[in-house]
Amino acid sequence: MGIAVQSDIVHFGDDWGQQHGLIMGPRLWREFIKPRIQRMYARVREAGKIVSIHSCGDVDELFDELVELGLNLFNPFQPEAMDVYALKKKYHGQLAFHGGLSTQRVLPFGTPDEVRAETQRLIREIGRGGGYIFAPAHAVPGDVPLENILAFMEVLQSQPGYREVTWPS
Repeated sequence: MGIAVQSDIVHFGDDWGQQHGLIMGPRLWREFIKPRIQRMYARVREAGKIVSIHSCGDVDELFDELVELGLNLFNPFQPEAMDVYALKKKYHGQLAFHGGLSTQRVLPFGTPDEVRAETQRLIREIGRGGGYIFAPAHAVPGDVPLENILAFMEVLQSQPGYREVTWPS
C-alpha cells in the first residue's frame, strides 16, 4: 500500500544576498539566475501551486521582478537586512512573508520582555491583514537563551485561534 502526498507549495532555496545588497549584483542575477527561476516558477504556477523561496540577505531590490515571475511567499524576512515593516506595507496583497523576528539582535541579545514586545509588534503591525507567517527570521542560533525562545512562544500561544497540532505517531 502506497501513500499519496499532495503538495500545495513548492519551496526553492537560494541565497542571493548578503547583509547589504546582492552577492553578484543585479546585472549578473538577471543574466544567470532570473531565466532559470522564471522557468521553474512558471512550471509551479502552471500546476496551480504556490511558489515559495528562501534567499538570505538583502534581496528586496529583486521583489518586483520576483513577484512578476510568480513568487508568492518569501523567506527569510530578515530585519537585519531589510525594512520588514516597509516591505510588508509595499507588497501587501502581492507577496507574503515568513520570518521577521531578529535572530541577530533581538533573540540572542534582547531580554525576554524585549522579545515579547517585538513579537507582539510584528504580529500587530505586519500580521494585520494577512500575508504574513510569524517566525524567527532564520534558524535560531544555539546561543539564544531558552527564556527568549519561550517568550516568543508564549506570545504566539496567547493569540486568538491558537491551537496545538499533534501529528499521528
